[in-house]
Amino acid sequence: MSGVPSYVAAFEQLRPQVLARLIEVRGSLDHAIARLSADEARAMFEGVLHALSTLLVTGDHTLHRGFLHSFVAVRSTEGVGPDHAQRLLVAIADVAATLARAQHPNDPTVALAINHAARLTARMINDGIAEELGRRSAQLAAGGRP
Repeated sequence: MSGVPSYVAAFEQLRPQVLARLIEVRGSLDHAIARLSADEARAMFEGVLHALSTLLVTGDHTLHRGFLHSFVAVRSTEGVGPDHAQRLLVAIADVAATLARAQHPNDPTVALAINHAARLTARMINDGIAEELGRRSAQLAAGGRP
């Protein structure tokens, strides 16, 4: 992984441990995920970890926003709102940051990078919620239905 910051390489090395921990605690992260098989949960978690890794490598907010839009849409088909999806994504990042702190106690850059990605994720979802509320408010003000 030459050419990428050391914290990205460290995150990539942590991914198998993070994934195993997420599978282990999935029931406490989200009630809907508790109903998934380990393989289904693994696929979902791998997608989130890949998106976090991509954000860490590229810093591409547009690409990450696209992932978040898709993630929120999929979660909405399970009957949960964007705020619920946001809490899940932050919880996933928290598990990763906790493991990063444990594995790299003398190098906080990995945990800090993960926390930064979690903050960006939360802000982007909040922005999406605000945009949707603004759109609905404008429709209501115009006499339309949301």
